[in-house]
Amino acid sequence: MVTKSPDFHVSKQEFEEGLGRMIEKFRVLDKRISLKADDVVFTMAVSHRKEIDKLQTEILKLREEVKQLRRSHKELYLSQATLQPVKRRTTG
Repeated sequence: MVTKSPDFHVSKQEFEEGLGRMIEKFRVLDKRISLKADDVVFTMAVSHRKEIDKLQTEILKLREEVKQLRRSHKELYLSQATLQPVKRRTTG
């Protein structure tokens, strides 16, 4: 038993118009996808930039803390050195 598919008669002009509309829809979708991808990349870049800035600030703060600790250590060492009598070597 052979079944016939329904007869659809589309003129060349109707086909080309429909194809044109479909192509335009694909262009619009492609543009939307591209814009969305750009938006996602931009958002990620801004987020990473903020994180980098935060880490740089933290590094600067830690550097200052290390400098302060070195100064304190040096001052402590110098104050202890001045309190202790100087040991003289004996030659013999």
